[in-house]
Amino acid sequence: MSAGDIRDHRDNGDEKALDRLVAFGDAVVAIAITLVVLPIVDRAMDVPSAADFLSESLDSLISAALSFVVIAVLWRAHHRMMAYATGYTAAVLRLDLLWLAAVVVLPVATVLDIVGTGNDRLALAIYVGTILVAGVVVRLQETLLERAGLLDTGPVDPVARWLGAILLAVILILVIAVPQPGALWLLLLPLESVILRILGRRR
Repeated sequence: MSAGDIRDHRDNGDEKALDRLVAFGDAVVAIAITLVVLPIVDRAMDVPSAADFLSESLDSLISAALSFVVIAVLWRAHHRMMAYATGYTAAVLRLDLLWLAAVVVLPVATVLDIVGTGNDRLALAIYVGTILVAGVVVRLQETLLERAGLLDTGPVDPVARWLGAILLAVILILVIAVPQPGALWLLLLPLESVILRILGRRR
């Protein structure tokens, strides 16, 4: 890796480069979370009463709540990584744009039938696949930052780093093979912490 590929906010004369990158990402995430709620707001304006709204929009409310939590979890993982970064490489920057693209797609995937009947394999695959892409990208960014010496956390256990992404890949296969539970398959994700404790690993 050439020196020109590395942007270190301590050494390259632009001390705010990394801060601007993080701030841009935070702004995009905030917009994505807002977009998750907007379809529900539009629907609320078209129903005569709160009771009608709740009865007609329960699936949408659950989907929006789920996507809010998912985006928040993705942001937390990205934020934690960037909090320990001392700079970034050109590859990390490109991956950051891919991560933001995945986050922006989630509000679109939210309006698909991910809760409802739970039988739309394509909708579920798009939703879980988008989460998987975002998760893998963060792991790749973390790996690249570590290799470039731009991460202050020290070496990270590879099992701990990639287990969550592996679980998401398994969930993607499950929603395609057995779509009936719908997005409830995502409830398998807390197994990451359980497995890490059993293996004696930690991030």
